[in-house]
Amino acid sequence: MRPKTLQQRIILFILTPVFFILAGMGWISFLYARNAIIKQWSETAVATLQKSAHMIDMRLSKPKDMLLMLKNSYNQEQGIAIQAFIIEQLRTMEGVVEVNQKLTENFDIKANHPGIGMVHNHSMHFGRMENFQLSLPRYNTVLNGETVSLSTDFIDKNGKKTGQIEVVISFQDLIDQIRKANWWKTENAFLIDNEGNVLIGTRQSKDSNDPERSVKFGQTDPLEKETIAALKQNPYGTLFGPGHPPDEISGYYHLNEAPWSLVLISPGERVLKSILNFRLYYFVVGFLSILGVILFIRVSISGTTTAIKKVSEAANGLANGFFTEPLPVLSQDEVGKLTDNFNKMTKQLKERMDLKEAMNLAMEVQQSLLPPAHFSYGNIEISGCSVYCDETGGDYFDIIEFPDDPGKICVAVGDVVGHGIGAALLMATTRALLRSRVTQKGSLPQIMKDVNRLLCMDIGDTGRFVTLFLLMVDKKKGEVQWVRAGHEPAMMYNPEQNKIIELKGKGIVLGLDKYWEYTENVYGPVPKGTVILIGTDGAWEVKNNSGKRLGKKRVEEVLQQSVSLSSEKIVDSIVSETRQFRGEVSQNDDITLLVLKFREIPL
Repeated sequence: MRPKTLQQRIILFILTPVFFILAGMGWISFLYARNAIIKQWSETAVATLQKSAHMIDMRLSKPKDMLLMLKNSYNQEQGIAIQAFIIEQLRTMEGVVEVNQKLTENFDIKANHPGIGMVHNHSMHFGRMENFQLSLPRYNTVLNGETVSLSTDFIDKNGKKTGQIEVVISFQDLIDQIRKANWWKTENAFLIDNEGNVLIGTRQSKDSNDPERSVKFGQTDPLEKETIAALKQNPYGTLFGPGHPPDEISGYYHLNEAPWSLVLISPGERVLKSILNFRLYYFVVGFLSILGVILFIRVSISGTTTAIKKVSEAANGLANGFFTEPLPVLSQDEVGKLTDNFNKMTKQLKERMDLKEAMNLAMEVQQSLLPPAHFSYGNIEISGCSVYCDETGGDYFDIIEFPDDPGKICVAVGDVVGHGIGAALLMATTRALLRSRVTQKGSLPQIMKDVNRLLCMDIGDTGRFVTLFLLMVDKKKGEVQWVRAGHEPAMMYNPEQNKIIELKGKGIVLGLDKYWEYTENVYGPVPKGTVILIGTDGAWEVKNNSGKRLGKKRVEEVLQQSVSLSSEKIVDSIVSETRQFRGEVSQNDDITLLVLKFREIPL
């Protein structure tokens, strides 16, 4: 299931991976530390056994060296005296109980070696006996006694045993220093030979429960068996029994001067107590540390998620039209910038909403200032429309009646530079000035001049201006009079000539030169079926998606094709043509059209 909220994504993609990464790193660190502690214990145990074994080796090496000296003395002058001295030294050596010399019963010394004498005092000494050799030292262990014997045989030139010398050593004296060691008193320790016989131990081996039988080490106990096997492979080391932690741990070390080995067996829980305590401490501290890190990340991120959640809730409210107070910016990071930008966006959006409401109100006001879209004046149909590219625009058309002279009617079409609210305000000003002036006496040029003068007072220095086409229909004379103030010429369809002619005339835009004198233009009589179109340049300057303009000629064609229709239908035809031409391209200028259709000749 995919996470749906930011909180769920944080838990799934941040907190969970962090937990497993930290837990994995902690486990690896624990294994490394545990192995280091075990290695340190193993090295300490082996070093302790090595030190104790060295004590036995030192005790055994002294009589062994004396026997080697005895062997070498048979090839030297004064050999008997040297031998007697060596044997005497052996007897007086610390820990030596006795020294025994034996000859085989069938060995005839006088027959084979004349001149050899006897020396008593419990030992035999030989003179020069060059044909005799001593073998390398070997060890015999008295298993049920308190002594051990170090012996060597006399071998004749034929390789037969002719005698033996034996040094009996006190076993208790040999191991006295070991028994005084602290580890011997507190641990299960054994001194065993190569066959697994227990020479001495702090407890009886598990493999021998009968005190009458010779004690054996490593017969059935798995750890003791592994220890015996390991001794054959390596002179020292440590082994771990089954279990976690192991029930028992053994350490062993093989002596150099004797076929014996020291074995130390300890309970796993006691040996690994520091490791177990370390494991407990490590797991507790590690778990609390991981929990602390995760909580820290959670608390640190919670501020971010809370801020994002508030932005989301505010955005949802904003989408439903509710504006809230600005959100607090609690940080300078990306989330803080997001919150600040959201506050700015909300403020600007509210301002735009307020502006839009104001624009809608302005549009309503502007639409109310325009005359009815359809108007009849005797035999004249008048229709007009303004299509703005924004809510408000600067285009303008008006129909003004003369209360004091019902035989005349005036129409006007204006175009303020630009579009939008500024153009709409200027359009409203122009409309007010024109309406107030038309109701007073004066010709069309005088009216246009006064309006221009007043506009110049307001916008003369702003660079803004207004184009205006003012046309008056005189029913009594059957003619039309007009004044152009920089506006596009009107199009008039003459049914007698069946063509479009332009109603031109001189005149500059309003608001540019307050001293300008405008000229009146007259056309008459007006034939039946005449159609006059006054429009703004937005109608024929509209562009399609290839940037091509509709053009004034195309507007004239549409007008000529529609002259048989009513004034309202003529306006609709031209507007429809502009929309169809531009297609999906947005309208970029206001469009205003005013059509007058003469149904018959005025009298």
